[in-house]
Amino acid sequence: MTGYRTYLAAALVAIFGVIASTDWFAFLDDPKAGAVAIGSAVLMALMRAVTTTPPGGIAALLRYSR
Repeated sequence: MTGYRTYLAAALVAIFGVIASTDWFAFLDDPKAGAVAIGSAVLMALMRAVTTTPPGGIAALLRYSR
């Protein structure tokens, strides 16, 4: 797990940049935005229910198969 804190910090800074640069009034004014968010959440939950490998399982498999 070496270096994951650095990746986490970089991801948080990137997320903050996206949040800060988004025009939230124009985004939330669209009536379809809520439906898209709900659909995305349902799709993610379904994909997680169907898969059997843990998160990051494929990357670990590829890394150690050499």
